Amino acid sequence: MRSLTVALLLALTCAGAYGQDKIYKVRLPDGRILFTDKPPAGGVVMFEREVPPAPPPAAAPAPKREADTTAPEQRAVQADARLRDRAAEIDRAFAAVQAAERDLQDAKLKLEEGRAPLDGEMIGTARGRVRPSPAYQDRIAELEKGVQSAEQRLARARDDMNALR
Repeated sequence: MRSLTVALLLALTCAGAYGQDKIYKVRLPDGRILFTDKPPAGGVVMFEREVPPAPPPAAAPAPKREADTTAPEQRAVQADARLRDRAAEIDRAFAAVQAAERDLQDAKLKLEEGRAPLDGEMIGTARGRVRPSPAYQDRIAELEKGVQSAEQRLARARDDMNALR
């Protein structure tokens, strides 16, 4: 409520600077406070302030720019072309992220499917147990590297897309 009152006071002060001479702070019969340029009937004036006339606006020197010799239509066409190029870049980046996400899912699926040993990848031990062979361990390591590589590609694709935003 207080910020509303302050905002109203500021607005009335600015408006008063262009045409009114006084600002009144008035307590209305229901207890609300009102800032106005004309006190209403039935209100108690709590404060009255003279508003000084606004100084004439100073003409700020315009920043020097090179003369734009292109026609507005040509500038609009150029802006439209830039927007289309930007949208195409974002679309390409989004497609790259989607492709990287699919590649990551495929790599994870291959890893899970590859965990089942193939024929000849399990070796019997002297105690009658079996253990994975080095070929199995190498194959799983390659599949894990594929997952890591896909995760890195996805991270790069997301970074590239975020850089365009």
